[in-house]
Amino acid sequence: MLILEDTRQQENKHKKKHEYFRSVGVYWNRTALYCGDYTLPSNQSVCVDTKKDIAELIGDIQVKKMPKKEIHKTVFDICEMQGISFDLAEQIYHAICDDDEKRFAEKELDLTCFQNHIAERTTSDFQALYVKRHGFFHRGLKRAQNSSIQLYILVDNIDGVTCIDDLFRWHNPRLDIWINSREIIGFWKNGRPRYKKVKKYPYAATGEWLAKSCLTMQQKYGVKFLFCKPEESGPKILELLGVM
Repeated sequence: MLILEDTRQQENKHKKKHEYFRSVGVYWNRTALYCGDYTLPSNQSVCVDTKKDIAELIGDIQVKKMPKKEIHKTVFDICEMQGISFDLAEQIYHAICDDDEKRFAEKELDLTCFQNHIAERTTSDFQALYVKRHGFFHRGLKRAQNSSIQLYILVDNIDGVTCIDDLFRWHNPRLDIWINSREIIGFWKNGRPRYKKVKKYPYAATGEWLAKSCLTMQQKYGVKFLFCKPEESGPKILELLGVM
């Protein structure tokens, strides 16, 4: 049996999955997938996107977005160099930055560039700006939604989280990291200043916030969030793909 694995998966960081695949006679080919990390060669209507831990999931959701002002400047700089009109530049900017809940921004960009005879390389530059604005994770959700792909987000963890309901009770360990601030609150016996302790990451994501975010995305995009222990990931991937 053969499955496909996305090339963005770092080869040496998925040994447990690969060992399990081999043990049950399943092999994988690495290729660039449209969305997710694993799917079947003959039926890509189901894809599984894996996260090595809850922290990676948070990072994907809280991805730092390129500001609209910078996107606007970059789009107009590219258009000026390529001789693209102001009106078309404005259209491309809005295709990249406007809310894409009810549209497929990637296809809209491709169509706009194709109809206006914009070079493929320049089109790729605009697509890259869309990713910088919204993030790879968001792009994957939209690709799955607009292509009728059932996307599963499978999150490995050793925190005992087995479902979204468990996330409401999950405590982010980053909230327990304390550091010295610059505020002096006294002195030790040796005369050295005593600094006030403050949280290093006071705004780290809480379990409740993450759970609500996952529920919102499930409702909005049709994606499904699943959680398991790292050693359960391999069997779960094959189960979701209908292999086992």
